[in-house]
Amino acid sequence: MKIRLFFFLFSCCVSLELWAQQALVETIYPIEQIQQGFRNKYVYKRQVIDNPLALQIPLLEAKDPEISLAFNKFKQQRKLMTWISSIGLGISIYSFIKPGQVTDEFYFSTIGAAALVNVYVGTISMHHLNRALSRYNSLASKEPKISLEVKSFGAQGASLALNWKYNF
Repeated sequence: MKIRLFFFLFSCCVSLELWAQQALVETIYPIEQIQQGFRNKYVYKRQVIDNPLALQIPLLEAKDPEISLAFNKFKQQRKLMTWISSIGLGISIYSFIKPGQVTDEFYFSTIGAAALVNVYVGTISMHHLNRALSRYNSLASKEPKISLEVKSFGAQGASLALNWKYNF
């Protein structure tokens, strides 16, 4: 009788342990990119997003180091573009306040160089964002659509389940 009670309690503990070990699987929804003229818009969970910086939450929730690295490079290069633009704005304001202090050649060369550097850094940053999005969407497409699970509950028996996942 003691042996049966021991095996019963042991099987209950094992089955409880198996239930506790189930991993929580987060659903990754794909991000669609829409080109409208010179602007890109993104669709995530049926919501249209204009600013690519708003994609930070879904991209970093994927917990993939390659996605995180590419998106963080994108953010750093966007900050660099802001600083470069502020240098050009500073030169413009200074030349407006003190018109004789800044020569035309210096003014136009500074503004032109800032514009060229901004175009180059913007192109590179969009390359990093596209790399992060393609990696994220490849992870989103790897989710199994139909899965078969067999669970055993120790002495109580086993169950068979057929799961169908579909992202709405």
